Amino acid sequence: MFRNRNETSGDGGDNGTDKGLPRREDAGGGFRADHRTGAARPVPSSFTALNQEHDKVNAEPKTLIVGREIRMKGEIGNCEHVLIHGFAEAALSDCRAFEVSQSGTLNGSAEVQSADVSGRFDGTLKVRGRLIIRAGGRVSGDIAYAEIEIEPGGRLDGQIQSIEPQLVTNKRAIG
Repeated sequence: MFRNRNETSGDGGDNGTDKGLPRREDAGGGFRADHRTGAARPVPSSFTALNQEHDKVNAEPKTLIVGREIRMKGEIGNCEHVLIHGFAEAALSDCRAFEVSQSGTLNGSAEVQSADVSGRFDGTLKVRGRLIIRAGGRVSGDIAYAEIEIEPGGRLDGQIQSIEPQLVTNKRAIG
């Protein structure tokens, strides 16, 4: 059956695409790569796989992402940007901006420069710049904002107050 298991080049029936694999004789008398007994190809380590996944996310510095189906509770501080795709019950401090996706919910308090809500926010919110409520987004609670944009289908409920626009003055929050 096998003429020479370690033979890696041959004349009959191979185009050289399976270099490095042992060869075996096929029905026509030629040789082809024997994938059953070939040397194992290196499998990426979990560290390499994690690096590849990290490159796909491309997270910016000082960015926190709460992924789908994640539940988080606590305080979030010193962030440039917070992205909520799951559920967070949190107090945001020293954060510049947050975004709640359609699948996300944020319950708690936040004082930020900008906020973009496509999902749900409930609590105390002070936006020194622009608050954007997307179609299907719901914002409720004690809300203060300098500018507001509400797309058709967005909803704003609770104690609402308009404030003068101002930039975040905390240097830790702006980098």
